[in-house]
Order: sequence, then C-alpha cells, then structure tokens
Amino acid sequence: MSGFARAAEPAAAAPNCPAVKDERPLAPSKLAIAPPPLDEVDEYAALESVQYALTQVADGSSYVWHRAHGRLSGLVKPVSSFKDTHGSVCRHAVVVLSGTDVTKRTEIVACRLPTGIWQVSG
Repeated sequence: MSGFARAAEPAAAAPNCPAVKDERPLAPSKLAIAPPPLDEVDEYAALESVQYALTQVADGSSYVWHRAHGRLSGLVKPVSSFKDTHGSVCRHAVVVLSGTDVTKRTEIVACRLPTGIWQVSG
C-alpha cells in the first residue's frame, strides 16, 4: 500500500464539529461502504482515493476514480470544511462506490490527525 496524501489547510473553516474520539486513521472497517466482493487492494485503493479527495479537492467539487480492472469506481465530493472543538480541520463529504452490480452512497465526516491522515468519525 502506498502512503496516504498529506493534508493542506482548507480555505474555509467553521466551528462546532464534535471531537474525534478515536485516534486511528481511516481503515477498511471504518469505511465499510464498498460493494462486495472486493479484495484488500481494492479496499485500500478506495480509502486512498477518499484520503486524496479530502486533501486536494475543494468543497463542492468532485473527485472521480476508477480501478484499472474496471470492477470498481467511485466519487468523493467534499461538501464542507470546518474545525472541531480541538481545532482540527474536519470535512463533511459524500462518497459513492460502484461495483459491477452494486452502487453505494454514504456521507462521512472526517477530521485530519496531526500526521495529516484523515480519520472518519463515528
């Protein structure tokens, strides 16, 4: 697995996001939205795409990605950016994953850890 993208400070930030309770980075079990059957490489590709979009894509824009084998694709659309009660940058985003016969949409809130990795809360 390649390293995750590091986050840059989003331009707009608003207060009052609940504090993140868990200090672990985004992991396959935290983003259980992938249509089956996916192998571990597909799961990590999806997670890295979410990490990249949260880091590089402006609010309201979309990041679309496709796996080379054609069985998996997705869209990540950051909706808003804000700071939690600890001053960490957080983002609300819509994530859509599409497999060969299943599409799943979910909304997430992820906050950036001091390491620059985004962590999904909840």
